[in-house]
Amino acid sequence: MITDNHGRRVNYLRLAVTDRCNLRCFYCMPEDGLNWLSRAELMSYEEMLRSCALLVKMGIEKIRITGGEPFVRKDIMKLLSGLSKLDGLKELSMTTNGVLTAPHVAEMKALGIKSVNLSLDTLDANRFFTITRRDEFAKVMATLDELLKHDI
Repeated sequence: MITDNHGRRVNYLRLAVTDRCNLRCFYCMPEDGLNWLSRAELMSYEEMLRSCALLVKMGIEKIRITGGEPFVRKDIMKLLSGLSKLDGLKELSMTTNGVLTAPHVAEMKALGIKSVNLSLDTLDANRFFTITRRDEFAKVMATLDELLKHDI
């Protein structure tokens, strides 16, 4: 069992799979982006799966996948599939901006993902563009529709 400095049990892991994002929200990053980490500086999926498997054996019951934007990382569904098979993991969830997510929602549901935090700052397309500096509102709304359709 993992405990913090106050003796509280730690059973939750937030795993950032990338620092990259396909939006440029004014409150999060400069319009031109950031100096991204090189691929060699990121954990491989194999390293993530191994680390998560060990942590689940130590009492981690919930894993939330975050980023940056997880879906900009190539083959993210392979990682989610591997994580979903970890014996002892009770909950796998994700935070996403929704731009690239809609085509994967059915598979996410099949993997047992029941919770997705969809980052959506506004329901107004023009305001969305002002905030994100990208014209991706329709894709995010399509993701919202898919998530609701699949009861996520």
